[in-house]
Amino acid sequence: MATLQHSTHTVTIDAPFHIAWNYVSDWRNQPEWAVNFVKSVRQDDDQIYMTTVFGESAIEWRVDHTLGTVDILSADGSMTPTRLLQLGDNLLYSFTFSMPADIPPHILKEGQENMDEELLMLKQIVEKLASER
Repeated sequence: MATLQHSTHTVTIDAPFHIAWNYVSDWRNQPEWAVNFVKSVRQDDDQIYMTTVFGESAIEWRVDHTLGTVDILSADGSMTPTRLLQLGDNLLYSFTFSMPADIPPHILKEGQENMDEELLMLKQIVEKLASER
């Protein structure tokens, strides 16, 4: 029996890949657009810490420009995968989050709505950055 349920969300972004990539691949930008979940981020030596609605934890931020992936690994080993793809004239950014399988349906729905809101925020920020260049 599955212990986690996953929810994948996408947004199209009208911006050059390099502008969007430079923004989404920089962990310091998370609190600016992931406003419902990420409260702050900081670095201490080589370790990145993310404070979320659940508290602070150490994370590993893995990026691969060639694949367009940004994988966020938590201290417990869980991974939050994201990907930025060039599809025709637009970009597609996907973000998958996981929750315990036994979470009440209304909590999952709230998380999904929050994620959709955050991706719209990301779209607005990146498209504004592109328009300023």
